Amino acid sequence: MAKDVSFLQYMRAHGNTPGPTQRPYLTGAISGLLGNIPAGLVLYYSGAAQSVADYFGFGAWLALLADAVLMVFSAILYAAIFKRAANDRRGGWLFGISYGFLLWVVGPVTIWQMVSIRPVATGVAAIGLFGAQVLFGLVLGLLFPAVHSFLQARLASLADAKAK
Repeated sequence: MAKDVSFLQYMRAHGNTPGPTQRPYLTGAISGLLGNIPAGLVLYYSGAAQSVADYFGFGAWLALLADAVLMVFSAILYAAIFKRAANDRRGGWLFGISYGFLLWVVGPVTIWQMVSIRPVATGVAAIGLFGAQVLFGLVLGLLFPAVHSFLQARLASLADAKAK
């Protein structure tokens, strides 16, 4: 009976190890979820979450939950866009903070203003919204390489355990 050999095992046997783009979406999702924790605190304590909740007519916790879901999707998009560059330990923070700024410009500033009658937040809440987006990007950029290394080590140990 022939043993099934995966493509990655075949490539490793010939000296080609998987690069840093293996599993970037899972890395992005985990990093985004972790990055949303400090950003969510800023949203909550600045009043930005309540401002969004007031506009839609639901509670601030539901606004924070919706934000967490959107931020995880945006972190997956971050992984898809930057791929190897997101995995850079020295420059990842810069990619992340730039991406957080881009999220702020595209989301609350551009799209929200096009579909809404009023700004999503004003005053301190608006500053908190900006700070939360940029903080999310910064933490995303800082955590992405560490989470990626962790996942790669886990995948390697699982592959080695399967090979034995």
